[in-house]
Amino acid sequence: MRFKLTALLLLILVIPLAVTAIDEPNDITNHWAQDYILNVINRGTMKIYPDGTFRPEQPVTRGEFAKALSRELGLLPDSITSFKDLEGYPGYTLITPLVKEKIFKGYPDGTFRPEKPLSRAEAVVILLKSLGIMNEEQKINLSDQPSFKDVPENHWAANFLKIGKKIGLIERDVSENFYPDEYITRAEAAKYLTIESQLKNNTAYISDIYPASRKVSVNLLNGQRKVLDFDDKTLVGRNNRLVDMNEILKTDKVFLIYDHENKIKYMKAYGIITKNDLATEVSNMTDGLLSPEDIKSLATGDIDVAVPKLKETLKQQMVKQGLTDEEINAIMETEWNQLENLSKQRVAEILAIETGLPLDITKGIISGDWNKIKTYAQIEIVQRMVREVLTSDLIS
Repeated sequence: MRFKLTALLLLILVIPLAVTAIDEPNDITNHWAQDYILNVINRGTMKIYPDGTFRPEQPVTRGEFAKALSRELGLLPDSITSFKDLEGYPGYTLITPLVKEKIFKGYPDGTFRPEKPLSRAEAVVILLKSLGIMNEEQKINLSDQPSFKDVPENHWAANFLKIGKKIGLIERDVSENFYPDEYITRAEAAKYLTIESQLKNNTAYISDIYPASRKVSVNLLNGQRKVLDFDDKTLVGRNNRLVDMNEILKTDKVFLIYDHENKIKYMKAYGIITKNDLATEVSNMTDGLLSPEDIKSLATGDIDVAVPKLKETLKQQMVKQGLTDEEINAIMETEWNQLENLSKQRVAEILAIETGLPLDITKGIISGDWNKIKTYAQIEIVQRMVREVLTSDLIS
């Protein structure tokens, strides 16, 4: 009995020590981000200053944000760094693994600049990279989707910001702005890090699709089977297109971001190239002059879809190419039976000239040869990627 009483007394003494909460900062009472701030403090993600303040409206620095994210991700410290201004910076060993994972980048002069304030756009891009959106295979192109009023399409982070909004990481204010180049505050950083902590990412293969139930079964790379839910807000992309879940195919490989309730926030699938994929890629090559539906209609011999957009230019080019009035009328009236192969060749050349498409692709479109379109589209995509790499700062 004495042993039991002693044990009970020990438990009474120990338990309060185990659940003692960290003191609340003295400057966040009634602040809009109070709950987010307490969340990151209690999880050890962000720290209170020695004077007991959190300073919620103070801009967060690159070093502070990097260390907080590293703690959030549970990365192992690494003391080896190539940045000349990191050694000696408090907690720099937490920053190094983020750089090696290519989540954070330094500057061309070999510095990291840990004391430099971080912009709101930079913070969003970094968090999305931490969730696995690192390259084209994981990225969904939202170039034709609306964005924030103050984020132009040519903004370096435009697509990332659209993704961030779609998955609920960020939101627009009442004026529908985001202020991408303003500094992010410590309060905003606490909010973003809290939301990011509630999301998971994985790569898997589709094993089954349940359209009526709006669910999908996937096999993770570790062999685990998981059933996930779609909803009306789920962002779904397949190959080069934004799609609905009904276009996902069994055996597609998918990159996923989902929450703790197994609701999919983001799915990027890639697999067998379909006609819709090809039509979208060819449409992109025309800079949107011809839509994917236009391309598919052209491939069935329906020139009418292009006429409203190209009519006058086509006529001028046809005259320059030496087509007769009869041939021009036949083309405009889509009477393909009246055209000889030479005339079709000329139409293909005119389309190539006016849209910027490679001639081999326009020939494939006119003949409805999707295999030819696929072959030459793939060649064009590879060539374009090579050109982009050669002109980027990826190599020197």
